[in-house]
Amino acid sequence: MSAIFLTLAAGSIVYVIAQLLAVASRARRMDLVAAGLLIGIIAGFLTDAIVIAGGA
Repeated sequence: MSAIFLTLAAGSIVYVIAQLLAVASRARRMDLVAAGLLIGIIAGFLTDAIVIAGGA
């Protein structure tokens, strides 16, 4: 059952990244997209660290 949820999560991430790249190609602002992706990845790692530190 967890494989289904992981598959859905991976698909959602791929969709969001594809949309970000489409917007970036139209706006020609790859620097903003790169900064946004970096902030998103850092936020994800920080959230994971907080959850692990909380004992989950």
